[in-house]
Amino acid sequence: MSDSTNQVLSFSKSEQKTLAGMAGALESFNAMYAEMTAQQMRVFLIVARRGSVTGKQIAVGLDISGSNVSRCVAALSDITVARRKVAPLNLVELRSDPMDRRVRYVELSEKGKAFSKELLSHF
Repeated sequence: MSDSTNQVLSFSKSEQKTLAGMAGALESFNAMYAEMTAQQMRVFLIVARRGSVTGKQIAVGLDISGSNVSRCVAALSDITVARRKVAPLNLVELRSDPMDRRVRYVELSEKGKAFSKELLSHF
């Protein structure tokens, strides 16, 4: 029988700090937005990291379908959907491209910016 199942992982101080920051950020997600799915978290984080992005850019960046992006953005924004059981999160906003009205950009709302800063405080 191998001792590999009982191995204790050792991390550098930098890695420990990063893991602690990740744990704190996940706790913040859970404490403030327990109803947020993992997919919605990923969409929120890509918008927070990249700033103003289109749904297509989100889909490519996360390797998910456009319909999944639309559902996640709707849940993260102020869009009210009759079938949704939870209130809109108001973390992102949609902005139309003035040159091409077919293109809409997803950006952090003021509430989303504040929440991003809360997450960053863990690192």
